[in-house]
Amino acid sequence: MEDLDSAREGAGNAARETASGTWDAVIDVSNVCWSPQLPPVGRRRPSWERLDLVVSAWRHAHGPGARVHLVADESLMRALEDAGELRQLAAHGGITMSQVADSVILPMARDRGLHVITRDHYVDHRVEHPWIERSPGRFHGWDTVAEQVQIAPLGITPVSAQEVSLAREIKDLKRTRLDPKNQVHRRILHTRWKCGNTSCTLAASWQEQLLVWPLVSPSGEAMCPACDQPLASLGPRAQLHEVVVAVRGEEPEPEIMRFPLETDVPVIVGRGRGIKGIDLTMDPLSDRRAAAYRNAVLRVSRLHLLLRLEEISAVNWRLVAIDLDSTNGTEVERWAGTGFLPSREVGSDKETFLSARDRLVLGGAVQLRLSGRRYNAELGFPPPIPPTPVVDDLRSDATAQTTTIPRRQ
Repeated sequence: MEDLDSAREGAGNAARETASGTWDAVIDVSNVCWSPQLPPVGRRRPSWERLDLVVSAWRHAHGPGARVHLVADESLMRALEDAGELRQLAAHGGITMSQVADSVILPMARDRGLHVITRDHYVDHRVEHPWIERSPGRFHGWDTVAEQVQIAPLGITPVSAQEVSLAREIKDLKRTRLDPKNQVHRRILHTRWKCGNTSCTLAASWQEQLLVWPLVSPSGEAMCPACDQPLASLGPRAQLHEVVVAVRGEEPEPEIMRFPLETDVPVIVGRGRGIKGIDLTMDPLSDRRAAAYRNAVLRVSRLHLLLRLEEISAVNWRLVAIDLDSTNGTEVERWAGTGFLPSREVGSDKETFLSARDRLVLGGAVQLRLSGRRYNAELGFPPPIPPTPVVDDLRSDATAQTTTIPRRQ
């Protein structure tokens, strides 16, 4: 374990240094230890010895002077059969332990110009860290060839906003403790819910049904995200999409919130308590709240927009938007295959039909778009929506076009 010993010595000093060598790197230790591509190949349990193999391979490729910074998820301590060396390393400052290692690895690599050794493509972090796609050569994985571990390019490639959205959506569902692979949790996602707590703010606003994702208790019971009380079932949902609400014009665009949109269930989007719809000021993602959110939402009217997924036939549906005579207006930006066309104003009290990749802008400051994934009651969780063909006449009056989108069966 000579290479790992020297890594331990260098890691303590690395935290106090800002400059780094050409081949200095940060290692996603949990990703390494869990990798079945490393010896013992095929083993699905974490192995501490895998870290030494990767450090040795990195230094064999780039010289013994290449320093490595070690970062691991706190959960690794519990998962290893023998975590003695990890505990010793952590006690002496030779490794950084974090609840979520990605939140340490990416800023460290960005700010210090480090390479990253991992097999994670960080798709859900592409918005916050656009430098990932600009610097694909700084990301490295590994292969085992003839029992020898070799460092290999990770193969970072650009991803679409829909793919980023899907990856973040999965993590957001985990935040609500909903696991899309769990049959009980899928049933919760595909059920309409109502909060019967008369003192609950969400119950007061949404007396007919809850318009956001429920939480789930450890025993698998649907709970209100506002008052944490059990919810009452109202029966199965129709097909769902998730709507992403973000601040427009920021780089990266900060998300304000997400909410489900069910077929043939109209939803009003606006600002302020008492709205019988989606109140953008309630901000379920309050842990990420910033001044940009508040300033953007102030441009939204109390009753700004009505959204509806409309079923045209057994195999087609479309998204309908109606501006409710808002003060600062609504615009639509049409997707043209490689980018968005110039925005067009949405007329008040007039239906506008959108394709899957079009987006709406409220008050010039808040952006609404469909997520990259939809939820189908019969099939569970299908793959992302395929690219929508560009229709030439979408370039004409944005408030007069009808675009239907094939629905998966």
